[in-house]
Amino acid sequence: MRLHILSDLHNEFHAYVPAVSDADLVILAGDIDVRARGVSWAAEAFDCPVLYVPGNHEYYKGHLTGTLEKMREAQTDRVRVLDRDEFRFGDVRFLGATMWTDYSSMGDVTLATLSAQMTLNDFRRIRVGSYRRLRPTDVIEEALKTRQWLLDKLAEPWKGKTVVITHHAPSLCSMKGHPHSGDRLDAAYANAWDDLMGERIDLWVHGHVHTRQDYELSGTRVLSNPRGYPEQQTGFAPDLIIEI
Repeated sequence: MRLHILSDLHNEFHAYVPAVSDADLVILAGDIDVRARGVSWAAEAFDCPVLYVPGNHEYYKGHLTGTLEKMREAQTDRVRVLDRDEFRFGDVRFLGATMWTDYSSMGDVTLATLSAQMTLNDFRRIRVGSYRRLRPTDVIEEALKTRQWLLDKLAEPWKGKTVVITHHAPSLCSMKGHPHSGDRLDAAYANAWDDLMGERIDLWVHGHVHTRQDYELSGTRVLSNPRGYPEQQTGFAPDLIIEI
């Protein structure tokens, strides 16, 4: 199976024209456009099945629950939105979720959440509940729900291959080459969920970190291919296709 992997296209800043037309399936690992616009774009841009995991930017100027509902409503027969959802294609199962982070990866949750709340636009531009602003505690709750969901799914018998798709990174190894690597803000970009890697997961695709990554942890290949913001140098490969 030929997978075309993309993330962080940020069409809200500069429209992207796909460079690949012969993939069996496209993976969009978040931050494609704001709200549900990316779903409509994907339906027009690709002729093959597309699996789309929302990133944090999809929720900007929107509501955490309401935006996801609108994205699901915009789905087509070919474009599937995944957030703690499974999709099976042949002998491959895809487990997809935004994931978020539990803010523990750098060791001090309190300092990490304080730094993130003062720095990141997520906590100013995303609404939850009765339209209050998103808080770090909301994000942590989402991350822990996703971790448990993944553990439950990985415990289910499956003889084929497993691909996990998230927006946020599963390991601090994905922070290599990032401008603020080693800073407590890393906890807003990557979890330290290396323990999930191994024979149960063949491939883990993520976005969010605007540096291209391709490495192996305990037998699991971890890969990201972000376009990033205009003029940003990320190592983006517009024609990236891998076989699974």
